[in-house]
Amino acid sequence: MFFRCFLLLSAINFLSAGRVPQPEERIIGGKNIKIEYAPWQVSLQHLGKHCCGGSIYSKDIIITAAHCRFADGGVELGAEYFQVRVGSSLKSSDGTLIQVEAIISHEEYKNVTNGKDIAVMRLSESLEFSNKVQPIPLAEKNPLPGSLAMASGWGAMAVREDLSISPPEVWIIRDHPEHLRGTRLDIINCREYQDATEDNICVKTPGQSTCTGDSGGPLVVDQQLVGVTSFGPSLCKGFAAFASIPYYRNWILNAIKFI
Repeated sequence: MFFRCFLLLSAINFLSAGRVPQPEERIIGGKNIKIEYAPWQVSLQHLGKHCCGGSIYSKDIIITAAHCRFADGGVELGAEYFQVRVGSSLKSSDGTLIQVEAIISHEEYKNVTNGKDIAVMRLSESLEFSNKVQPIPLAEKNPLPGSLAMASGWGAMAVREDLSISPPEVWIIRDHPEHLRGTRLDIINCREYQDATEDNICVKTPGQSTCTGDSGGPLVVDQQLVGVTSFGPSLCKGFAAFASIPYYRNWILNAIKFI
């Protein structure tokens, strides 16, 4: 679900849907959408490049994934390394670019497949709400399996293995769009996936998914934030997992008090 750096490859062939070292990419499937259709969506930027997504909770609070603040090797990056672009469908232009002032990520976060992949950011200045910049409320209950959700972001559209090496472990990523994408995804039961944890919401829709570069972005049901894009299969096929907003709702509200 970025600045020139290296791709994260995990030993279990899972990768986070976008973390700091990822190049700029987009959602699998879906289509271009105007920011007015997801005015809570922000682009989290590192060194002037898109690295993750995020959601506007209030005039100065952004919700994203914990892994979005970690560089390869587990190096934790402070607020001074990040800005957010709001009010634009384009990740590199238009809208407003605002410095992040503070970050709190879950104190028990270790990696995406161990859960706790949630973080809160405070901006250095308050947002001005408009039809392109709006907060989204936090859902109180997980959506039921079979519910239809919307995910959005600037994540990869195409990822494939380099079969010229053995074992194949180099990812070739194509098509680096500038425009925000959105897709509809079906909520499923996480229990059939061994890598999902109790704090995840899972989706699976043939031909559509979040991917590298979408991390931290919103999963929305009935105009409420239900999930934060976390991880999925390395080729972005099959299911995708999100940090459950209802599960972490109290943690988020407490973090906002201290950030």
